[in-house]
Amino acid sequence: MTDGKGASLVEYGLIRFGSGEDSLVEDVMTALSRFVPPRPARGYTVEVADSLKGGLSFIEDEKQAGGPSSGALLPLSRVYVSLDDDGGLLLVAADAMEERAGWISRHITSHPGKFFNGVIGASYPGREWTLVGITAPGWMILFDEDLPLAARDHFDDDVKVAYLPAEERAFDYLTPDRTTAEALSFLAEYLLSCLPLREGEDF
Repeated sequence: MTDGKGASLVEYGLIRFGSGEDSLVEDVMTALSRFVPPRPARGYTVEVADSLKGGLSFIEDEKQAGGPSSGALLPLSRVYVSLDDDGGLLLVAADAMEERAGWISRHITSHPGKFFNGVIGASYPGREWTLVGITAPGWMILFDEDLPLAARDHFDDDVKVAYLPAEERAFDYLTPDRTTAEALSFLAEYLLSCLPLREGEDF
């Protein structure tokens, strides 16, 4: 979805969770870190002689060699929570929510039957939202108050975790209304500022 000028707008999905269902947040983060948006189909259908199909399949493989995000904006998903007396709301902000909502509903494991409540749109409730983390294909990005510099670890065989210091400027900037491009640009600059010094050097 765009704003008519080519700029990508954010879509939002909401999940209501009850008291004692906090593990749902981790479940959603884990599911989203394994989500890869489908590639949009380009062009139109053309009948090709059988003798040419082998060469065309080679060209197609070459184009796909860069991976699912090659040549496109890294598909970030940002996860926020807003707590209340009955549990709270989980908010997912991303460029497109329909496939993500279906993916999450199929891959939630700790809470079978917990689905998006049908609210997917271009706005979100005016509540106080706290950023839990950010996902990209194969990655979870989390913020750690006790961490002075960036670090990474393995969550499992398929997913890695990037830990960044939980500085106030990051939470102040990465609000739900930020576009994916804005969030990605900030994260790149923030990550560079959090890299450790090379051993033996002190500036």
